[in-house]
Amino acid sequence: MNKLLLAGAALVALTGAASAADLTYEPAPAPAPIVTEAAFDWTGFYVGVHGGALFGDFTGDLNGLSGTGGLVGAQAGYNYQIDHWVIGVETDIAYSSLSDVAELQWLGKTTARAGYAWDNFLLYAKGGVAYGDLKFADQSQWAVGWTAGAGVEYAFTKNLTARLEYDYVDLGKQDFGNVDPIVSGGATGHAITAGLNFKF
Repeated sequence: MNKLLLAGAALVALTGAASAADLTYEPAPAPAPIVTEAAFDWTGFYVGVHGGALFGDFTGDLNGLSGTGGLVGAQAGYNYQIDHWVIGVETDIAYSSLSDVAELQWLGKTTARAGYAWDNFLLYAKGGVAYGDLKFADQSQWAVGWTAGAGVEYAFTKNLTARLEYDYVDLGKQDFGNVDPIVSGGATGHAITAGLNFKF
């Protein structure tokens, strides 16, 4: 009887050991890596187009003349980002339809820009040189002055951004010598524009 019990116990032990040997250890799957999207990088060259309105006043001997005209133009520039800060330069040129006896036919600006970026959103200020083609009594004169402004820009993709901008422009004074007496006048204005940029 004892021999039978011992034999049975040995058989059970051998069966259990064989079953345990057949089992393979499979480690738990590793957790999926967390993918975080890199913050938008504002560094690089860009080109774009813009359009809007110019609310202007003529100055000097042309004082009292004013009007509202459209602006349609293009711009190009370069940004460099340091942490959240973005600095850059930009130049633009636009056709202007501002007219009231005197006319401002073209308006351009070359400015430095500085701003603060929250990922793909940029708030910036700018300032620099403004220049425009003033026309009075069939005579055109290029006038040079200054400009200052501010804007916001949003990046939809790594290449496409849109912006809304305000600029104040003062073109100083120019002499128009084909009238008697000589007329000395200039123009100031408030420009509100929206634009699209393609970043390289």
